[in-house]
Amino acid sequence: AAPVTAYVLWPPDSIQITKGEENIITYNKTENSYRKSCKICGGHIFTDHKTMGLFDVYPPVTPELDFKPGMHVHYGEAVLPMKDGLP
Repeated sequence: AAPVTAYVLWPPDSIQITKGEENIITYNKTENSYRKSCKICGGHIFTDHKTMGLFDVYPPVTPELDFKPGMHVHYGEAVLPMKDGLP
């Protein structure tokens, strides 16, 4: 496990696969988590959280995105304090 990881959560209708959709495979860790990866290199692309109605997109997949974080997730379990002013 990593002390820090990034999540960018989006509504499913705001996500569009523009290239390589035929190379995406799915792994169901739980009924709530459908992980999508590249079948060629094995790299993680996103996770479909069906019960939450959100897609968790791995940030390096969208390097051109001008994204500003808005909050921390699971901060109650933090092992490394983040002093960035976010909730």
